[in-house]
Amino acid sequence: MSMDTAATLEAWRHTFAASIDVCADLTDEEWSAQTECPLWTVKDVCAHLVGGEVWMSEGHPPPTEGLARIADRPVAERRHASGAEVLAELRDVFALRQRQVAENPPDPAEPAITAYGVPVTLGILLTHRAFDGWVHEQDLRRALGRPGNLDAPAAPIARDILLASLARVVAKHAAAPPGSVVRLEVDGPLAFDVAVTVDERGRGHLAPWVGGAAATTLHTDWETYARLAAGRIAPAAAEVKVHGDAEVAARVLAHFAVTP
Repeated sequence: MSMDTAATLEAWRHTFAASIDVCADLTDEEWSAQTECPLWTVKDVCAHLVGGEVWMSEGHPPPTEGLARIADRPVAERRHASGAEVLAELRDVFALRQRQVAENPPDPAEPAITAYGVPVTLGILLTHRAFDGWVHEQDLRRALGRPGNLDAPAAPIARDILLASLARVVAKHAAAPPGSVVRLEVDGPLAFDVAVTVDERGRGHLAPWVGGAAATTLHTDWETYARLAAGRIAPAAAEVKVHGDAEVAARVLAHFAVTP
């Protein structure tokens, strides 16, 4: 097993264990609390996590019903289960998955298929599981008023996955003009400073910010950025400071969410 794969698995373990711990002593009212994940309660989020890990435990077969089988159906199937029952199922499948990866260490180069039907390697699929786990852990924490783990091992994985779409958001969806530079400055426990430069063909290129002139600068904190990029809050509800071209900034923020 490569060091990168070991780190990914540790990030996955950490975030799933944290979600189980956060939900260990909830009341019925807390299980029914609405999360920022549209239409899902705390119990629904846990049911979704169960579904993803069950799929992985079954060898992550190519989806025949699209994302619904892995994302939505597990939630619907557990509507009448109690929160405690869903949590027990999450504990069980998480324990099963840990045994599986210990007994049969994954080969990151092995071909795999995402829940969207996209061919990837198993290494990439494992990063998706850590990403999904961390984003939903944060959903649970905010809904329950139990903040934490913004700088957990899975947080950099989430950052990298979310940032991978920023160049396309700026250049294609926000239609920033050729030659423009849009800077994103994020502070907090996982601070970063990057910029997208749009070339003469209208293609965006993401790179660390190294200074110079930026037509548009957006500044926010790490948690707000993650919530925006994961589609958890609308731009109007987010604290984002804008400098420069306000119209481009508004278009970027309007297309910031990159998760389904």
